[in-house]
Amino acid sequence: MVSYVIPNLANACRILALVSESEQGLSLTELEQRVSVPRTTTFRILQTLCQQQLLEKQGKRYLVGTALFKMSFNLVSSSKLSRQAMPILQKLALSTGMTAQLSLPHAEGALIIEVCDSPNPLRIAARPGTIAHFNCAAAGKIFLAFLHFEQITALAEQGVFKRMTAQSVVAPDELTLELQRILGRGYATDDQEYHQDVRCLAAPIRDERGAVVAAVTVTAPTSIFARSQFADMAQKVKKAAIDIGLTVYRPQLAANQK
Repeated sequence: MVSYVIPNLANACRILALVSESEQGLSLTELEQRVSVPRTTTFRILQTLCQQQLLEKQGKRYLVGTALFKMSFNLVSSSKLSRQAMPILQKLALSTGMTAQLSLPHAEGALIIEVCDSPNPLRIAARPGTIAHFNCAAAGKIFLAFLHFEQITALAEQGVFKRMTAQSVVAPDELTLELQRILGRGYATDDQEYHQDVRCLAAPIRDERGAVVAAVTVTAPTSIFARSQFADMAQKVKKAAIDIGLTVYRPQLAANQK
């Protein structure tokens, strides 16, 4: 029987799968060993994938590229999480007067997949498909605290943390203290750390195992969102996060609470 499999296309698919499963990316040597393909062939496949923006090279390591990222984003956007979270995000935006966002973990921070704009005419928020940095975005800090706490030093050495404003925290020791506070109180803030004159507050969404799988955020200009509102806003955002988690991952429990 004739095989219609194209060997190097199959190898490219294997490389994409390996890279997508690695948070820190993989080097040429690591991929050559795992795929068991000659170094020259592996290099040519990697160059092709980078040219097509399915992968990107940072230093000596290969990470998921923008094209592959957009494919996954389009898939996620139509997923159960996005669909079932949207009514809760809309309710949160209306009750707070702020823009509500849904984000997923990404190798470099938080991937925004849904946005419900504020009912107020004055609104500021990143759009779906944006990757918000770990250290200066509220959702990014949620994922850094709950999923990557032990990797702060390594991430800092890789240059993952970015200084977006004068308030951005990039030093590992300062970030560690901030993440400890986040773990203790159950929410994270961005107080003009990503954009000047903008504040955000995020809370984690957990699946049926209790693992953090997403985050919900509210965003508004500082003229609307004062620091004095953090405690009250945290309760609303945390409730929305719990409601999304129950609706998506534990629907029977959510139904019993209605």
